[in-house]
Formats: sequence, structure tokens, C-alpha cells
Amino acid sequence: MKKRLLLSGLVLLMLAAITPLVLAADIDSGTPPTRVSVTIDGRVAEFHVSPIVINSATYVSIRDFSMAMGAANVSWDSGTATVTAPNLSLTAAVGSTYLVANGRYLFIPDSCLLVDGSVMAPVRAIAKAFDAAVGWDGFTKTVSVTKGSGAITPGSVFYDKTDLYWMSRIIYAEARGESLTGKIAVGGVIMNRLRSPLFPKTVRDVIFDKQYGIQFTPAYSGAIYNTPSEECIIAAKIALDGGNTAGGALYFAATKNCWAAKTRPYAATIGNHYFYA
Repeated sequence: MKKRLLLSGLVLLMLAAITPLVLAADIDSGTPPTRVSVTIDGRVAEFHVSPIVINSATYVSIRDFSMAMGAANVSWDSGTATVTAPNLSLTAAVGSTYLVANGRYLFIPDSCLLVDGSVMAPVRAIAKAFDAAVGWDGFTKTVSVTKGSGAITPGSVFYDKTDLYWMSRIIYAEARGESLTGKIAVGGVIMNRLRSPLFPKTVRDVIFDKQYGIQFTPAYSGAIYNTPSEECIIAAKIALDGGNTAGGALYFAATKNCWAAKTRPYAATIGNHYFYA
């Protein structure tokens, strides 16, 4: 009997050693831990700090993931992780809602976290920094990462100077007193309009558009020409890079007594602004 128990224990240990799964806990919902497999180019990635799932996003250790992607060095100083890899420089600060990669600002809705001494961020954001593609298999609970060039296109190339000029200034004019989330939301409305067939196709033209009435009054009051703050420039870069806190909203106002409130579906309230789809 003892031999059988010993043999069973050895078998279980062997299975645990070769099973390509890492434990992830959904810390928001309080649901039982979910087993998530993370692979890079088909090979199972090893993590010293297990991934965690937050609002359906798989967070991984920046150090562990970056080293698996070929980073030369990952350092830690005063709450900020810095990654150095071929053609890539990445920084992520604990508590920040974005990471910076080659001058690009990548949005992290639930912020970077510190878990067991390691800075954690969503795998999609970190993978984007490495120019890698991310897939998800819901049946096997597997995150699959496929390497690309190894480094995201630099911000100096990616951000159109004209778009950044107008986006940062309208955010400052409309939302300088709002939180970063509120600032990004204003940028999100502009980006949503760019994707809609109802509005113009450049950032400047959207801001100055008055076909259906004036949405951005600072464009006509002159306030848009004021110099934006650093946070408004960051919000503009986040919005231009796909970060969005406004959902599908196409309109916003500082009052509920407006045309959009009467004719468009309510989307959200962020700070002092009401957003409508």
C-alpha cells in the first residue's frame, strides 16, 4: 500500500513538472484560480511570478516575459521597471495606466501592478512593445505569443506631428482639469469619429467639423491654440495609439441638458463629462 502511495506521489510530481500551465487567479471576481498557459513561438514560457487575470486581461511579469523575448537587461528602481532589448527601451511604473516603449504610450486600464516584487502588466501591452502578436485559445486557456521584429515602431515615426498637435491641444482645451482617464476619453471621442462614416477623416477636420453642429467649441473660441500640458500630450499619444476610456462614444458634454443627451444613447460619465454613443 505504501509503495502504491509513493508511486502515485511520484507520478503526480512528474506530471506537475511537465504540465505547460501556470496558475492565474482572477483577483477581481474572487472566482477559483484559472489555469492559463502562455507560449512564445510555440514554447511554454516560464514565470517566476505566476500570471494573474484581471478583468479578462492576463497580467505577466515584465521581467520574466521580457527575458523570454530576448531582452538584454531588466532593472528596477523606485517603483519603475526598465527593459533594455535590441532596438527597444521600455519603462513601466507601478500604479501607472500606461507603459512607455520607444516613445510610444500603451494604455493599461487597470494599471501596472507590483506582485511578489515583480512589476506586472497585460501580456498584450508588453507583447505590442516587442512587436509580437497575441492570440487566445479559450478552450485550452492558452495565450500564444508570436514574435515579430522584436521592437515596436518608435513614437517619433508612429505619431503624426499634425495629429498630435491638434489632439493634445483639444484635450487640453476640453479636459485639462480632468483626470488622465477623462483626458483620454476626449481623445477617444475623436478617434471614434475618425472610424465613423459620419465624420471627417483627419484629427484636425474632426475637431473643426460643424456639419452637425459644433462639438469642440474651443476650436472656434481660440482656446485650442493654448499650449497643452505634459499630461494632455501623454493622453493624446495614448488615444492615437488605441487607448480608449470612452467606449464607443461619439459625443460628450459638461451638462446633461444637451442635444446628445436627448437623442443619443448614454455611454458613460467620466469626471465632469457625460458621453454618448
